[in-house]
Amino acid sequence: MLIRRLVVRNFRKLRNLVEINDLEPGLTVIVGDNEEGKSTLLKALQIALFDRYNLSGQAVDDMRPFGSEVRPEIEVDLEVDGSSYHLEKGFYQSPTALLESDRQQWQNDYAEERLRELLDFTPSGRGAAKEEHRGLSGLLWVEQGRAFQPLQINQDTRNSLQEAIEEEVGQVLGGEQGHKLIAAVTKQHEKYFTPTGRKKEVLKVAQGRFDKAKNEVNQLEEKLSQYDDKVGRLDKLNKTLVRYELEGQPARAQRELEKARDVAGELEGLKNRINTASARLEAEGSSLQLARSVLTNRQDKVKKLAKARKEADKAKQKHSEINEEFLKAETLRDKAEKKLKSARSASDSAKSEHEAARRELKRSELTVSLEELGRKLLQGEKIDRGIVQDREAAARIQIDEKELKGLKKKERELGEKRVALEAVATTLDFSPSDDRSVVAGSQKLQINRPLRIVERTSLELEGFGGLEIIPGGEDIRTRRNALEELEKSLAADLSRLQYASVEEAEIASQEKRRKRADIEKTEARLQGIAPEGLEKLRSTIADMREELASITPDPNIPPASVGMAKEMKEK
Repeated sequence: MLIRRLVVRNFRKLRNLVEINDLEPGLTVIVGDNEEGKSTLLKALQIALFDRYNLSGQAVDDMRPFGSEVRPEIEVDLEVDGSSYHLEKGFYQSPTALLESDRQQWQNDYAEERLRELLDFTPSGRGAAKEEHRGLSGLLWVEQGRAFQPLQINQDTRNSLQEAIEEEVGQVLGGEQGHKLIAAVTKQHEKYFTPTGRKKEVLKVAQGRFDKAKNEVNQLEEKLSQYDDKVGRLDKLNKTLVRYELEGQPARAQRELEKARDVAGELEGLKNRINTASARLEAEGSSLQLARSVLTNRQDKVKKLAKARKEADKAKQKHSEINEEFLKAETLRDKAEKKLKSARSASDSAKSEHEAARRELKRSELTVSLEELGRKLLQGEKIDRGIVQDREAAARIQIDEKELKGLKKKERELGEKRVALEAVATTLDFSPSDDRSVVAGSQKLQINRPLRIVERTSLELEGFGGLEIIPGGEDIRTRRNALEELEKSLAADLSRLQYASVEEAEIASQEKRRKRADIEKTEARLQGIAPEGLEKLRSTIADMREELASITPDPNIPPASVGMAKEMKEK
């Protein structure tokens, strides 16, 4: 896994936005003064990768800046196995999690599950993730002040680590590398021990130096104890000096101070000698530990060699017994070979007859199978042609469910707009006192029949003049325009789909659904006849015909032999 970018907002002391971009593979150093937020930044990265987005309680309270109710947010761009991912998590108020790749997106619980699969770790329960919940990544995550503490890993991580180590050790010990390792161990063993396991001079010298250094350390520790006593005395002298200065005795205090400084110098030299001896003791101890390890390995190999020799002696004895049994078996084999020769001559003739019967049986079975498969092929081809015809018929029906819903929606809206327009229409009822007429446009209106006006209309009143009527003002004009636009849109959709009405389009859509249902049923029938497809069925028939042509019929084979071959095949 490679971290490419990290963004943190409202997380602990990092109230303002902190963004680190363009991180490259290799070592990245984050520099800053004490208490500037370096550890806080790494803690935010850890929480984004391993903690659930919907944490609650104290775990979330620890994320928020002191005395604030803001929402902590963390973003991480990372690369896993060559694929790039972008991770976003927001905690506390409206918690969310988002994980994106180049081709897919996961949210909340699905994002957490995908992140766990990518980083291969065991999620925590209800609380915050602990060290043992970070998988193999936890082995490489060292926090400030915890470098020397033991690792905390769960059983899943322990098993993964053990499998990886066992595989690596197996590769190292196998083949040429294994021989080189054994040779190197043998060389180190021969450096410190004789072939009989006795210590060589170099190991004795190292043991002597180790013992000598250990004695020196003991002596220096004793001197260190004395040094501590002198330090106590020096502290008393310093206090006495202060008292002398206060009492007006500087000369005497100065002499006491010089003595104390001499003692301190001696103690400092003694401390340096102790440090040098401790370093020498540690080096000699390492050499001794290595020699002991080599000796233990050598002793194990000697024990294994002795055990192998005992097993070899047992194997030799077993080999002798097997030789005796082998001689007896050869005698029995000679007798059996004589009986076998006489039986083979009788068996060869029976085999020839059986082989011929087997071929005749195979030819008969192939003939029957070819007839059955031929019938299936004809039936399947007929069904396949019907499927093609139904698909072509369905393809000719252009409308789909989405377009039909759109047409119905427009038809419904059109009816609603007509009702709304009629609701604000003006009704005129003409009752002339004589035979005068009223003309609207070029059409003469019938007297005593009400006229509904939903748009601007000009009327000609005979013997009176013209009359301009604008029903409903601007509101009815707007409704009229909307109605006309919707009528044009519906007419355009029907024209494009080549249907005269929405009802006709709905009938065509139902026909298309029926065709598709028929196709599915017919395909199921075809699947039952040819589960692997017609091409596979044709190929099988061709192979069987070729195999049948290669079997020459033999009219001399008696039916009894064919029946016997069939019974043997069934058994």
